[in-house]
Amino acid sequence: MVSSNPMPDIIVIGGGPAGMMAAGQAASLGADVWLLERNPTLGRKLLLTGQGRCNITNNLEVRQFIADCGPKAKFLYPALNAFPNRRTVEFFENLGLEVKLERGGRYFPRSNRSAEVLQVLTSYLSKNRVRILFGHRVSALKSHSGGFEIWAGDGVFRAPRAILATGGRSYPATGSTGDGYRLAHNLGHRIIDPKPTVVPLEVEESFVKELQGLSLKNVALSFVQGKRRLSLFGEMMFTHYGISGPIVLDASRHIGEWIEEGQVACHLDLKPALDEGTLTRRLVRQQALWGRRTVKVFLKDFLPAKLIPVFLGLSQLPSDLRVNQLTAWQRSAIVSFLKKISFTVVGLRGYSEAVATAGGVDLTQVDPKTMRSKIVPGLYFCGEVLDLDGPCGGYNLQIAWSTGYLAGASAASPE
Repeated sequence: MVSSNPMPDIIVIGGGPAGMMAAGQAASLGADVWLLERNPTLGRKLLLTGQGRCNITNNLEVRQFIADCGPKAKFLYPALNAFPNRRTVEFFENLGLEVKLERGGRYFPRSNRSAEVLQVLTSYLSKNRVRILFGHRVSALKSHSGGFEIWAGDGVFRAPRAILATGGRSYPATGSTGDGYRLAHNLGHRIIDPKPTVVPLEVEESFVKELQGLSLKNVALSFVQGKRRLSLFGEMMFTHYGISGPIVLDASRHIGEWIEEGQVACHLDLKPALDEGTLTRRLVRQQALWGRRTVKVFLKDFLPAKLIPVFLGLSQLPSDLRVNQLTAWQRSAIVSFLKKISFTVVGLRGYSEAVATAGGVDLTQVDPKTMRSKIVPGLYFCGEVLDLDGPCGGYNLQIAWSTGYLAGASAASPE
């Protein structure tokens, strides 16, 4: 049993990106801060971000950042104005982390190692004398007139203020199992139904299995369901169950809602910069050059090697057909395939593969200027436990940094 006398000023529940930022910021302002983490180490999910490289933020203006995240993200204006992406970059550089700006306006550590991001954050907590208690999964959080009682591990902790930074449900193996939703709900907060988001998509057609591991750059994906339309350009890849990659993950934030009403048609354009007429003329020129070679060899000029047998199977063109024997109809079939490979999205992958969680603590019950609960005095929220999420590209981590900063600063200087 942990003694409650003396007790800290603030207890932060959760040692992910938002929780570490909140704890460090509050402590830097003079508060006595304890951080409860269920795992034996901090930031397990942080280590996985950006495929282990950690896309710490992006270079977007606040207005564009919020527009990209959707209507609910207007809640973030105070947090992003208090701690925008430029301050994130300065924050990490001041901690000794070298960062770099990559194509697409994304910031990464120069080392390409998320472990270095975690290392400087851990040092930040140590420098500001945050007390970290590992192996302390919170089972209950109760509010009373003097603050909070927190049941965790084998002890009961007490503090006048608490910050809930438990994350969502994505990557549950890292300890992100949605505990915060239960804790907040038990204190009277409404929880918007959590769902996996920024997640790969499952496809009905069996031919995608033959393309497993194939990565495609500079392609366009279009999703259609009734009058709904969504188009994205960039990089994707095929998996044994369907499709993944940056533009697919971004699309999933919308497809997650569509799929509840039925299947979604998906069309892949391998040559979005060229129209069918241009492609046909190019194909005719190449046809004259390739002469008696087979179509299978000829197609290497137009398709990745893995796609050739799939195309031949779908189009029923003989692989040994000579190039100079191609008819106008067969040329048209090749062009049509380059411009439109169709398949059917039937579902989303689960939390174990989701980058983020949609849903969470209802934003109408949280003060966006302080991250403080409107219904429980002394309670603050930050990070993925809130009903906030963004696309790939540093959005979700920036949300964690900004809301964590504001929650920590507000909790350290309560009105």
